[in-house]
Amino acid sequence: MLENQIENSDAAFQLTVLGARGSMPVDGKDFAAYGGATSCYRILAGNEEIYLDAGNGILSAAPNPDTRITILLTHMHLDHIIGLPFFVALGQANRCIDIFAKSRSGLSANEAVDRLISPPFWPLKVGQYPANVTFHELPEESFSIGAVEVDVMEGTHPQGATIYRLTHRGKVLVYATDFEHTPEGCEKLARFAEDCDLLIYDAQYTEEEYPKYRGYGHSTPQVGFDIGTRANAGKILFVHHAPQRTDKQLLAMAQEFAPYADKVIFAKAGDRISV
Repeated sequence: MLENQIENSDAAFQLTVLGARGSMPVDGKDFAAYGGATSCYRILAGNEEIYLDAGNGILSAAPNPDTRITILLTHMHLDHIIGLPFFVALGQANRCIDIFAKSRSGLSANEAVDRLISPPFWPLKVGQYPANVTFHELPEESFSIGAVEVDVMEGTHPQGATIYRLTHRGKVLVYATDFEHTPEGCEKLARFAEDCDLLIYDAQYTEEEYPKYRGYGHSTPQVGFDIGTRANAGKILFVHHAPQRTDKQLLAMAQEFAPYADKVIFAKAGDRISV
């Protein structure tokens, strides 16, 4: 039974964790509780259905028939887009799907996705699926998805990664995965996430592990908690769990934050959180 179910039918955002694993998918009994699928988070905000990244967690998505679908990609690393060709909505001829991402390494989002999802690596390009897919260059300033306002910030990660701030009906959700903390970056993120209701934060490494992986583009729950506290975040959802991190180890990490159990959540696949 899933533990982290915080639901409210009148909420501005209804978030479902479809995949919270980082770097690569994993499987087996040691990963059953927290899940082994990579980054994907489904948000319902009124008639908008927004997906944060398209890791293989998107395989379990069940889109509503009457919502408009938007996918916000943080960057093009494999674990964040590997599920895209399996997204069920791509096979629906009456679907319009908008995909937003920043051009990176000299490639637009469309060009980058086509480089991976095309022959000989895959039979079809995304644009050849029945759905009507439109790629958009990510605006540098605020933009809107229906009634949802979106702001962006660039994070610290190899080849870069976008941090998103979504605002709807007075509630704020910030998605900051694949973020490596630096003093300047932490200060900037704390300002960007100020007074957010939910901060989704990359917590791949422990404090003891981090020095070995400095420069890999990830962070720790202790830093995330500090940023969330400085930002006055209502709740903090820790994500991008290391692929080798077992359920037992993640539970031990979560226990370190037991005094803040009303504020801190280590994401499990299937979790549903209302904002």
